[in-house]
Amino acid sequence: MNKLTLFSLVIFASFSAHAADNLAEFHNESGIECKDCHATGVDNIQDSQLEQDQACVSCHGDLNAMATQELKEKDLSVHHNHLVDIGCTSCHSGHTEPVMNCITCHQSFSEKFEMPFLHGKLEASNKFDEVVQAQLTEAIMAGPVETHQMIIIGAGSAGYSAAVQAKMSGLDDIVIYEKQPYIGGNSQLSAGGYSAAETITQARLGYKDGVEQFYNDTMKGGHNINDPKLVKKLTGDSADGISWLVALGGDFSAARRGGGHTADRLHRPAGGKKNGPELISVLQRNSDALGVKVETNNKVLKIVRAKSGEIAGVVVQGKHSGLRFIAAPTVVLATGGFGWNNKLVAQYRPDLLGTPSTNAPGNTGDGIGLAKEIGAKMVDLKEIQTFPTAGNGVLVITGTIRGAGAILLNHQGKRFCDEMGPRDKVSECIWKLKEKSAWLVWDDTIMNEVGQVKGLEPLGMLTKIENYDDFKKVNIDPSVAKESIEQYNMYQKDGTDPDFGREFMARSLKFPLYFVDTAPAIHHTMGGVGITPEAQVRDENDQVIPGMFAAGEVTGGVHGANRLGGNAIADTVVFGRQAGKSAAHYIINKSN
Repeated sequence: MNKLTLFSLVIFASFSAHAADNLAEFHNESGIECKDCHATGVDNIQDSQLEQDQACVSCHGDLNAMATQELKEKDLSVHHNHLVDIGCTSCHSGHTEPVMNCITCHQSFSEKFEMPFLHGKLEASNKFDEVVQAQLTEAIMAGPVETHQMIIIGAGSAGYSAAVQAKMSGLDDIVIYEKQPYIGGNSQLSAGGYSAAETITQARLGYKDGVEQFYNDTMKGGHNINDPKLVKKLTGDSADGISWLVALGGDFSAARRGGGHTADRLHRPAGGKKNGPELISVLQRNSDALGVKVETNNKVLKIVRAKSGEIAGVVVQGKHSGLRFIAAPTVVLATGGFGWNNKLVAQYRPDLLGTPSTNAPGNTGDGIGLAKEIGAKMVDLKEIQTFPTAGNGVLVITGTIRGAGAILLNHQGKRFCDEMGPRDKVSECIWKLKEKSAWLVWDDTIMNEVGQVKGLEPLGMLTKIENYDDFKKVNIDPSVAKESIEQYNMYQKDGTDPDFGREFMARSLKFPLYFVDTAPAIHHTMGGVGITPEAQVRDENDQVIPGMFAAGEVTGGVHGANRLGGNAIADTVVFGRQAGKSAAHYIINKSN
């Protein structure tokens, strides 16, 4: 096989007047044959396209190698990827239009980087072909092509937690179907942490907390419309979830306070790294080691119930394998929320029509539709949260940076709210501003504690302020800025904020300061499928659907009207584990 470099590929595609129409033609013209990428045959392509990804790596090197080379010549590389397990074919295609997953959050990349063999509009992800009801019926009538003990829909934290726990609870045959070409879902984008009380991490760091205190914070944050039984489960099992992840090899040795919390309980890796990649990496490693089968590029279109009412399996659409009926007595729904689907969001919250989202492109509400079709109860669907400090309207700037001492200034240079308030309250404050956006401000000490925000600099999102005169860079009167910063520092020293009642001010601010323009964006859908504390799905009559379980953002009732930071990851692990355990017990009891 000829050895090509990405550079030669881009140059050829960009500047040759007679460039091939697609990547496959270009390879062919360069002396690379079909069998070089399709060693097992062009009619035997796996949905995951792992064979094609390996062929790409054999020529170009892996993403890390490519990024390392590219970063020698420029500040930014599109291959410097923070997603846990993404292959070349997630963006590049031999015969169809390429996509760029990065533009989900980094829209400017569509202009900064040229995508070879793009003829139309650059999209963030691939789409599946439309399927009609007759095709679904035909697949079911043809009978199952595979049978498993458990099917999990969604390869995020909830799905993986369910899989690992189910293996630990005695199941052997588990498959996860993920419609995206990569795993992780929204979970791997998580920046803040995992909320838990009474943990060994808190004890070692000297942080005082209690499960009851955590419960009260969560109920208050959710405006007390949360399901108390689910909140008791979440808060009561939160510390055990942290211990479980640590036992699996995860690093959750640091903790910080988030908005709406009254204790430092958002657990995360040391050094201020994002907790999402750490979480998904440790779950994936253990899932792989336990032999869980994961099928990416596979979209579940229907959950099938038998005449008895029990779960019978699913109809899944593979990118290459097409429609097929897969049988299983248990299904765990872990598809995430619907924050990326603005049309669906607007059905329940018309005021959010057109509002950007921080979500991964897979969060389109598929699970809601699947559950409704089998008669599942829906809870709190109109409760949709915005994240107050999203950079470029879509990129989460972790709330723990405010816990570390960051403040918010309006475009005139004045504070205007309690930065440590719940997300809905801070979002409301920003939306009341004329500009509908605000400056998030921190210093070097905070930057070093929350190291993940250093990644904003090569993206061109940070403005560095060396002194008060530098405030002119962001069109703020230096005298106004001086008054605001010095007043906040005085409040921090005195331990009281008479202007906005901020109770937790970690430290005063010192030059240099860093500014990033932020605005609220759709972040979390609190409503979804009704479940029991055992993660069993309830029907419209509050009866359990036999063999059906759900966990994570696809469910409703845990967070009420507003979710506190870090509670989503706790939700995925606590209820994901419970779903796996409950499903395993269901199968074992059924077979006895």
